[in-house]
Amino acid sequence: MQILFWTCLGLILYTYLIYPFLVNLLAALFQRKIPVVGIDFPPVSMVIPAYNEEEVLEEKINNCLSIDYPEERIKFLFGSDGSSDGTNQILQSLDHPRIRPFLFSDREGKSSVLNKLIPEVEGSIVILSDANSMYHPESIKRLVSYFADPSIGGVCGRLDLVNVSGNPGGKGEGLYWQFENSIKKAESSLHSVISSNGAIFAIRKDLFDPLPTKYIFNDDFMITLQILRKHKRVVYDPLAVATESTAPNMEGEFTRKIRISSLNFNAISSILPLLHPRYGFTALSLFSHKILRWMVPVFGLGMLVSNFILLNQGGIYPLLLAGQGLVYIGAGLGYLGDRFFGRSGPFIPFYYLAMINLALVLGLWRSVTRSQERAWKRVPRK
Repeated sequence: MQILFWTCLGLILYTYLIYPFLVNLLAALFQRKIPVVGIDFPPVSMVIPAYNEEEVLEEKINNCLSIDYPEERIKFLFGSDGSSDGTNQILQSLDHPRIRPFLFSDREGKSSVLNKLIPEVEGSIVILSDANSMYHPESIKRLVSYFADPSIGGVCGRLDLVNVSGNPGGKGEGLYWQFENSIKKAESSLHSVISSNGAIFAIRKDLFDPLPTKYIFNDDFMITLQILRKHKRVVYDPLAVATESTAPNMEGEFTRKIRISSLNFNAISSILPLLHPRYGFTALSLFSHKILRWMVPVFGLGMLVSNFILLNQGGIYPLLLAGQGLVYIGAGLGYLGDRFFGRSGPFIPFYYLAMINLALVLGLWRSVTRSQERAWKRVPRK
């Protein structure tokens, strides 16, 4: 039981604290310098899947047209995935030489839309975006400039989450996103990130393979894996920025996290080959940052059960159990504060962490039972 307890505790500490500390330390000591080299502006196309996006679509269109990039070198491909609101009407009404609307009558999911739109791209670089992600004017110039380095197959920017509601879901996601971005920046400095955000992600078109559609996956994660398998790097530029509203409450964020978790577990068979030692730092990052992180609920249960059994040994174990209890109590108080007062106060980190790990459990169940819906649903902004 002691071995079980200390192993579970050690792995939790490793994935949440030790690995982030080590990767940031190594990045500070041995970071790979990636100069942003000015190059001629290649033709690029932004691909934007959309489902029932009438609420944000006009804002997105205006944002696209305001991007600082030579007008004759950039196009925007919007793909409506069987939208049932006013999305199709908005796209049909457009008459602009840089915007190409594609209206698909059947709803088949984001991966299917990408499979249909990316072959339509004329240039060598594809910018992946979401309908509710608003780009800063200089972001595409920054993303594209990295492709002067032939070893780079993809570039992801920084997605800033705007908490318009002030509710716990938005605050928790913002804190967690800052934590994840710090790890991503360090991994990029050392070699390559192992996951990208599809809201602001540039790739070489010739590295894209049609995404699987028999089972659903996180398309941005799967595309990153495709690039890494071809021994190309994916780097992170925190100065290439897009903004997006967080889920307005924890319920919306919880629903989104369950779906993400389910789709990540669906990708396990694609991850396993990259864990081979020949992939070096990529293998270490995937194992430390993804695989172990997804197993935290198992480690937490093992630590709790073994701690109960070890109570009769006295010593430090009663204190450790009390510490675990305080974490769970903090999560419970965060939930009650959210439920009855609309805020979790100082308990938001415990509440959000518990939400993430419960979402992992439910996501695993949906992955195993194949019960996750194929097509995505928008989380309302309000």
